[in-house]
Amino acid sequence: MSLLEVSDLSVVFPGGRGTLPWQRLPNVRAVQGANLSIRASESVGLVGESGSGKTTLGRAILRLLHPTEGTIRLGDFDVTGFGRRTPRAYRKAVQVVFQDPVGSLNPAMTVRDIVAEPLRLNMGLQDEALDERSAELMGLVGLEAHHLDRYPYEFSGGQRQRIAIARALATTPELLVLDEPVSALDVSTQSQVINLLERLQRETDAAYLFIAHDLAVVRHVCQRIAVMYHSRIVETGPADAICDDPAHPYTALLIASIPDPDPAVQREKTSRRRALGRGVAGATGAPPVDACPFAARCPHVMDICHTSFPTPIATAAGGEVACHLHTTGPMLGGRPLSELDPDTDEA
Repeated sequence: MSLLEVSDLSVVFPGGRGTLPWQRLPNVRAVQGANLSIRASESVGLVGESGSGKTTLGRAILRLLHPTEGTIRLGDFDVTGFGRRTPRAYRKAVQVVFQDPVGSLNPAMTVRDIVAEPLRLNMGLQDEALDERSAELMGLVGLEAHHLDRYPYEFSGGQRQRIAIARALATTPELLVLDEPVSALDVSTQSQVINLLERLQRETDAAYLFIAHDLAVVRHVCQRIAVMYHSRIVETGPADAICDDPAHPYTALLIASIPDPDPAVQREKTSRRRALGRGVAGATGAPPVDACPFAARCPHVMDICHTSFPTPIATAAGGEVACHLHTTGPMLGGRPLSELDPDTDEA
């Protein structure tokens, strides 16, 4: 049974005024028709380029912005039916770790105040119990109790992110939304934080929504992956299947963009990436609302891709893919893209 269920979710931002007083800019469709589920204690990765809408989807789940259409359910909570105020029980159940620990930690507060605030407001802890739980959380993320009396600027980037994780875990959440939690850190620190997150999930049984643009990192952390492009979720499935044998051309392009230390493999990936991305030169502006968003970049584009968004179908690996290659033309029927005839080119 799913812990989180997102159904047909759309987030549209109204367009502002143009240069001239009578000009109106078009609305921005940040998320369109998104469907996503997360089971209890499961890690699901949400990947895509900058501007794909993945952070907007995460913020809608967090109730930091209101969706235009669709529903979000977390257990017994109908999130989209809350109205103006978000119940405190939901704030306890869903917490977030932001990308930049410098911006997400108040520089005027000590670590003690930062970690203790959710414990006071949501858990009702006071005095000695508050101090004990704060020290326990610091130990949980690999820091010492004496660090509680320091300020955020006294810590390294990795330590600040550990403090942000400790604060997020204070309410014992059922779901932790991790919005690019390691992208602002150096490589060695990234591995430490990733290992910490994996250990904490085993110890706390929290579910993760891991938002990132690095598929290699997401594969290491998550059991399932959802791939997002230009406001649409185009493919979901088990992490290994997504990374080893994708069913959508955009997912294949992302995989081919991951560097490899083996020169021969890297040359093959570079050649594949150039072939997959050869339509990119003509990809400008937002695609039509009803069209496939990847149509302008896809080497296998067909006429139908410019006029309708494909209905997602089940894949052989147990996920879903939204691509006309599976229902029209080559009729892949959910099989991996690798089974497509290499000479097939509908462009």
